[in-house]
Amino acid sequence: MTTVIILIVLGVLLLVAEIVVLPGIGFAGIAGGASVIIGIILSYNISETAGHWTVFASIILCTVAMYFSLRAKTWQRLALNKNIDSSVDVSPALKNIQIGDEGIAITRLSPTGKVRIKNVDVEARSILRFIDHNAKIVVIKFEDSKVIVKEIENKN
Repeated sequence: MTTVIILIVLGVLLLVAEIVVLPGIGFAGIAGGASVIIGIILSYNISETAGHWTVFASIILCTVAMYFSLRAKTWQRLALNKNIDSSVDVSPALKNIQIGDEGIAITRLSPTGKVRIKNVDVEARSILRFIDHNAKIVVIKFEDSKVIVKEIENKN
């Protein structure tokens, strides 16, 4: 009878894992179902009354296990509860960047990259051509949270 109990408990645990953790019809679900069925068959080999009680107990055990495993509070302990309250980038106007300000390209703008204007690093985009690293740039306009720049031509 100990084997029957172990098979049914193992089967119920595998079925719960299949439904809650591993959705789909996979190894855990098939093994869990087979384990419960084999446990019931073995209990009917002991006696018919034991088989009936095993079926009844298996149904109750599956119902209770599913109820407790599908409750929301059960899985809240495993869920990530952190809120992300930062933003990708703030508006260039909030960083006191204005049209006509000059700076330097921190990365290659092909066509987007990072620039430093007034000692503030911002994401920028070049609309005319690619701009190399360490090239001098000037702000020509704003689009959303990006600064649109062009390279300052050397007058040599």
